[in-house]
Amino acid sequence: MIEIRFHGRGGQGAVIAAELLAQAANLDGKIPQSFAFYGAERRGAPVVSYARIDDRPIRLRTAITAPDIVVVLDPGLVEVAPVMDGLKPGGTLLVNSPLPPERFPTPKPAFVATLDATQIALSHGVGSRTMPIVNTTMLGALSRVSSVVSLSAVQHAIDEHVPARPAENGLAAIEGFHTVRVAELPGLPGGKAPSGPVAPALSSEVPEGPIASMASDVLHTSSWRTLQPVITREKCTRCNFCWKFCPDNAIDLDSEGFPVVRNEHCKGCGLCAVECPPVAIEMVVEGGA
Repeated sequence: MIEIRFHGRGGQGAVIAAELLAQAANLDGKIPQSFAFYGAERRGAPVVSYARIDDRPIRLRTAITAPDIVVVLDPGLVEVAPVMDGLKPGGTLLVNSPLPPERFPTPKPAFVATLDATQIALSHGVGSRTMPIVNTTMLGALSRVSSVVSLSAVQHAIDEHVPARPAENGLAAIEGFHTVRVAELPGLPGGKAPSGPVAPALSSEVPEGPIASMASDVLHTSSWRTLQPVITREKCTRCNFCWKFCPDNAIDLDSEGFPVVRNEHCKGCGLCAVECPPVAIEMVVEGGA
């Protein structure tokens, strides 16, 4: 039996990824199972979904704690969530990232693969410019780096079960298949996390209970972000719609009345870009501005 765990954020399609993988496995003549765990059910919140694939009926109904394959739809989760927990020695870690696989060392020896699924999804119009949906691209890459399902089965599952833009999703899966990069890396002792920028920590004064009751000025929600807003000053008319619609008070106005993004508080929801009348705001891949 092969066990796969998906890590993503609300809106990226982690739950649908597990369901499509199960459908593809069924088309390949295997017996699948898929289910999900929801935390805060809102856009940008971490989501975990699971899939099991076997040649025999699957009677196990527990969460997957020792996966053979881990698929990470948002690279920011590598720094802020235990995505590699339980990954079996010799397993596979697949990460949506433009960085090479060597930038994602694992606690135990494993195959590591990366691809820029966000850019692929954007290029095929899968999702929106504020929230690209990368699940089908990642499934195409998964079919390349493992033998769990065939690419043709992934494409058939997309054709049959993706209601919006199945042709574009299919092309994204094919490009994911052909562009994924794989490396075999030794694990680091003690499960040390990979080097790189660390997301701001939550305030030590966060009380018990739902943290959404506190403002982003206190919580620093930038660790939620998959894309960041970039304002083109030359296009800006200073209508201040971005400031008005930002749900997290992450936009200030400078001395001339132009908006300025406070990245430490921005969770990348994209509402500013959606509401901007002159289209002066673009959501770009983190660090790509």
